[in-house]
Amino acid sequence: MKWLLGAALAASVWLTAGTAMADVVKIGLIADFTGAFANWGQQFQQAIEAYQAVHGKTVKGPDGKTHEIEFIYRDNASAGPDKTKQLAEELVLREKVKMLAGFDLSPHAMAVGEISVQAKIPVVIMNAATASIVRGSPYYVRVSMTIPQNVVPLAQWAIKNNIKKVYMITSDYAPGHDAEQYFSKEFKKLGGEIVGSDRSPIRETNFGVYMEKVLQAKPDALYMFQPAGAPSNALVKAYSERGLKAAGIKLLGTGETQQIMLDQFTDDIIGTVTSFHYTETNTNPANLALKAQLKKMFGEKAIPDIASIAAWDGTDLIYRSVAALGSNAEGLKYIDFMKTAKLNSPRGPAAIDPVERDIVQNMYIRRVEKRDGKLVNIDIDTVPMVKDPWKIDNPAKTN
Repeated sequence: MKWLLGAALAASVWLTAGTAMADVVKIGLIADFTGAFANWGQQFQQAIEAYQAVHGKTVKGPDGKTHEIEFIYRDNASAGPDKTKQLAEELVLREKVKMLAGFDLSPHAMAVGEISVQAKIPVVIMNAATASIVRGSPYYVRVSMTIPQNVVPLAQWAIKNNIKKVYMITSDYAPGHDAEQYFSKEFKKLGGEIVGSDRSPIRETNFGVYMEKVLQAKPDALYMFQPAGAPSNALVKAYSERGLKAAGIKLLGTGETQQIMLDQFTDDIIGTVTSFHYTETNTNPANLALKAQLKKMFGEKAIPDIASIAAWDGTDLIYRSVAALGSNAEGLKYIDFMKTAKLNSPRGPAAIDPVERDIVQNMYIRRVEKRDGKLVNIDIDTVPMVKDPWKIDNPAKTN
């Protein structure tokens, strides 16, 4: 009898809690908060907390009912996709989340495709840049980027600016292969010549031999795609020390010069031209709001990066979908709303492609300069509303 009473009380408490929590919309966010990729989770969470500080934690649904948006964070601990799948299952089954979000690495995002279909819940991808990911589930929406989307505009800019010969050094992993393929393809299509190409190990920091090969090839520019941090720092150092910069060989890249990394470089990085979807020095109102709130909450050293803007925009997309549809809509109804959304993003104008559920956005050609004693990226050109080139090359099959 005592056991039955205890069970009844537990059930009563559970039901009461369920009733009290009925208007809370839980969002499960999976990212790396510890380990080699810990910066991603921290940047995601800080941006979400900044967004909620500015916009509040509640949103009114179409019937005027107020819903609280609650993020539940889970650490993938820089582990593999099996860990991601386990965390997603726990969030769906135990926490009863309405949506999943986050996913800094592509294998992690890919791991939850089947779960999203079975549970019929949206997945808002805040990084994970492999182009094909969104085709893995009809419940995927991406607010970040793809590698080809960043690379192709740089090849176009190079040709327009009288760069005819390029040597490529790209990191030997999947994103590096994508960068190599799409830069080379676009550059050659427009009449340029790739005079040499090397793949460097993902953790390479000794680029002396590579630079000698570049000097012998006498290109107009060296294109790099390296993991931001030790490899990219070492390449830039070798580029200068081995005389490439003095020889007039320009340095081109993509995300290596993010503001969050620039203080790790010397002035040798000045003049480097990159193509990216976010320039930290832009004066968009949403960017100014994000930067101000991050500094207010987390100190002067808080610097937004691509994780920050994707988390800010992903949160905005979630808020707007709940405002439009309430807290109990079917998963694909939320997707139908999201895939036609236009974003007032810190990065600039952006939208979700209604066919692919992927981001369409401006690409910014930036040059590293020194302003007021500080290294910064400055926009020198804009390529408006770029779709992912991979999907143009690989159109989705239609029935």
